[in-house]
Amino acid sequence: MWHKISWRLLRHELRRGELTIMAAAVALSVCAVLSLSLFSERLQAGLLERSAEFLAADRVLRSRDEIDTQWLERAQDEGLQWARRTTFNSMAFAAEQLALVDIKAVSPGYPLRGQLEVAQTPFVDGEPTDALPQSGEAWVASQLFQRLELNIGDSLEIGNSEFVVTQVLTHEPDSGLNVFTDSPNVLIAYADLEGTGLIQPGSRVNFNYLFAGSPGDIARYEAWLLPQLDDVTQRWRGITDDETPLASSLRRAEQFMLLASLLGVVLAATAVAVAAQRYCQRNYDAVAIMKTLGGARGQIQRIFTLHLLLLTAFSIAIGVLLGYSLQAAVIFYVQTQLGQSLPSAGAGPYALAIGTGLLCALMFSLYPLLRLIKVPPLRVLQRDLGDSAVRVWLQWLIGGGTIYALMVLYSSSWILSLALFVGGSVAVLILLGISRLFIRASRQAGMQAGSSWRLAMAGMQRRAKQNSVQMISFATALMLLLLVLALRNELLADWQSQLPDDAPNYFVVNVAQDQVQPLEQMFERENLVATDLYPIVPGRLMAINDELVRDAVTKEERDESQFREGFGRELQLTWRDSLPPNNILRRGQWFDSAQHPNGEVSVESQVAERLGLSLGDELRFLVGGNEFTVPITSIRDVDWNTMQPNFFMIFDPASLQTSGATYIASFYLPTERKNELYSLFRDFPQASLVDVDTIIAQLREVIGQVSLAITFVLVLVVLAGGLVLVAQVQATMEEREKELVILRTLGAKGSLLSRAVSYEFIILGALAGLIAAIAMELSVYLLQTQVFSMQPSIHWRFWLLGPGLGALVVGSLGRLTCARMLKQNTSQLIRQLS
Repeated sequence: MWHKISWRLLRHELRRGELTIMAAAVALSVCAVLSLSLFSERLQAGLLERSAEFLAADRVLRSRDEIDTQWLERAQDEGLQWARRTTFNSMAFAAEQLALVDIKAVSPGYPLRGQLEVAQTPFVDGEPTDALPQSGEAWVASQLFQRLELNIGDSLEIGNSEFVVTQVLTHEPDSGLNVFTDSPNVLIAYADLEGTGLIQPGSRVNFNYLFAGSPGDIARYEAWLLPQLDDVTQRWRGITDDETPLASSLRRAEQFMLLASLLGVVLAATAVAVAAQRYCQRNYDAVAIMKTLGGARGQIQRIFTLHLLLLTAFSIAIGVLLGYSLQAAVIFYVQTQLGQSLPSAGAGPYALAIGTGLLCALMFSLYPLLRLIKVPPLRVLQRDLGDSAVRVWLQWLIGGGTIYALMVLYSSSWILSLALFVGGSVAVLILLGISRLFIRASRQAGMQAGSSWRLAMAGMQRRAKQNSVQMISFATALMLLLLVLALRNELLADWQSQLPDDAPNYFVVNVAQDQVQPLEQMFERENLVATDLYPIVPGRLMAINDELVRDAVTKEERDESQFREGFGRELQLTWRDSLPPNNILRRGQWFDSAQHPNGEVSVESQVAERLGLSLGDELRFLVGGNEFTVPITSIRDVDWNTMQPNFFMIFDPASLQTSGATYIASFYLPTERKNELYSLFRDFPQASLVDVDTIIAQLREVIGQVSLAITFVLVLVVLAGGLVLVAQVQATMEEREKELVILRTLGAKGSLLSRAVSYEFIILGALAGLIAAIAMELSVYLLQTQVFSMQPSIHWRFWLLGPGLGALVVGSLGRLTCARMLKQNTSQLIRQLS
């Protein structure tokens, strides 16, 4: 019986339009979450898929020894593709000349991601190819043509084998960005590796095994493989595991995606909370009548609970349909702009969206529903329900706790969630205080309702509680809108400015000391923008405060603190009088030879944190067979995205200056001048060039795709914010209709009432916009300093944009929502209220 009543009540109110806002709010929450999560997941998967080209695979297993073939068989059983890549250093001989080269022997199928590019002439753009060197062939980097004066068809002797140079190797997807490695690459077939005789016991060889497949297949193989790995001699890695500019940009892109998801969650929660409050208020009389006619509390509870569940299910279905359609349209546009297809998303976004819709609908209607069920029969005669302070705080606690729980659940980042939640909470507290003061100040003006302005102020004073809640909702929506604008125009612009159009796209390494001045003169003569030339020498960290460090520390040794872990490799060390560009001194002071005549060192901040270093610690280094100890006198932040030479350790000239150093610099060469490289560096045959144009292009692509994501979020914020505003105006419509009847009966003119309504919403919007600007500024400050590691800045134009936008949007929407009410005559309003 009760379920039939619930169903009839739902159909009746749907026909009357009473549940329009509630259904639209739940549908919007699901639509926003689903479209954002689908878009974010597909775009992120696309970014990772494209970025996997920098590994030539989805995952790489690096080992010091060859692995068990059963591991490869297991990968094949899991549906993965795999290939071998073995790399090592060796000498190459041609025409009675020799050079140190990096040999890369690859098996069929390489690369699993990306493509090789080859040419017939050094230092030109190559063409993509799916082929690999045949047995007896070698593909050689442009630098080796310069160093050994090679030509296509020449013979190249490597170990016991002789190879014919058949292609210029212009691009390898997994070439990496280790600019300190100045050895040119030589690509040969894996089948020719044994014939060279260069792989012997004790040889320094890197055995790399490349894997590619679907995320699910990769995950299953990882779960089986990782427990079997030796963390000293083997390493399993993906593109986001490397400390490279690309990995850093991908992590930042993911943070932007998470922030987009958080904005969708907050908007959904705000819209559902407003609609749920309105829905329950409209049913207080119905519940009171039911109880007057003998309805039991349990029966009424079941009726409205089923009512809410049916409405939620209907709204979620509509939201899923709209969300999928919206993201499909945006994905189609993105794919058209980028010229590439994006991978499909899994079932996770659908489960997340449906769960969010259920959680929002249930949690934000829980307190209003409890109040609805507890409505006394006396409500028929006495309209005042009354709320205790405990109940009000319970409502805020449930709502705030649910919003924060959704943020953490959806973003998996409590820092991002906390930044946005704190900004919103501060906005609520400040708004409540300011709105109360403003409404109290209008009390005297409200006593003299002789003008539209004073009538508007009086209306605000009469609806002090409702207006405070309205202003909170307005400010929340406006804050999110301003926050997205700030992210789109400020944070994203700051990030993009780190890669200007003239960012260095080449590194020149292995420059001899006697050629530093000629190279600087060449840069100046050819109008090439270049960095300083930095001296570099290889060295090894031996001890920290006389405590020896080890390059390789096992997990057990690390857990038991038996040894202190070092870098695991040689470092490239430099010396310099002044602080390098794009380095910021965090602690200590730059070199002072008077205080430290025996030398000193400056350490990069992340290295200092990882190794537990602090100012005054003594570091012992081994350089060229000589050991020396220097104190740490400064710790500095380094921007690794600048495409300029950067160093973990920088010494003062007195402690490290040596004649055995080579030099490194980076410079920018326009694309149209790329064919000049050979002639520009003809007089520097021992120098090597490292092309990073591909890295920069990939970084710019990451930034561009994130920009599209933020624009998509902006559209959703505008739509969702509009719904929140309309819901708030609808919540006070009944009270406004009563006031309008009374004022018209007392002789108020229609133009006076119309202006008063407009002024009231303009005042509410302007004040909400001001508070939104304050909350936005706080949120951006937290994001800049705590999340994105940027220098904080004040965004003054948003302090003007906030109140102006609030007054315009809230005033317009409020006036449009009340337009029908203002056009009705007094008799129509009385019949409608009755």
